[in-house]
Amino acid sequence: MLLAGILLHGAMLPLTSIAQEDLPWPEHLTGHWEGEFGGMRYAEDWNKTGDSMYSGTSTTWRNDDIVGTERLCILRFSGQWLYLADPKGDQITCFVRAEAEGPVWVFANMEHDFPKRVGYRIEGDSLSGWIAGATDDDARMEFHLVRR
Repeated sequence: MLLAGILLHGAMLPLTSIAQEDLPWPEHLTGHWEGEFGGMRYAEDWNKTGDSMYSGTSTTWRNDDIVGTERLCILRFSGQWLYLADPKGDQITCFVRAEAEGPVWVFANMEHDFPKRVGYRIEGDSLSGWIAGATDDDARMEFHLVRR
């Protein structure tokens, strides 16, 4: 019931047409990525867990103490790519892929308080990401990671 409500709600977002891809973009996301975010150590770990499903975890450390974790998932459902985030372990937020151009994917949920947009750019062993408000420049927060 929750997923159905999320999908119906997310389906109202404008989507670009999705071309057939030889290798799905999330395939390039798999692995361990690490860098800094907000002056703290930050990492994302992504694994392929199904045909069109990728599970991730983000972890933030201050010195040696974990100060935040978030469960993540990217999956293809009903012809759309979805990005699910669960920062507190009890509240999933769904973002629908709104843009896909080469190495950049942007997911959006304009009904969410913040962020409304989540973006990733993968180039080789470099991963840049951002969260933002209604536009990519609105309260934008960026992180830059490298594959380890």
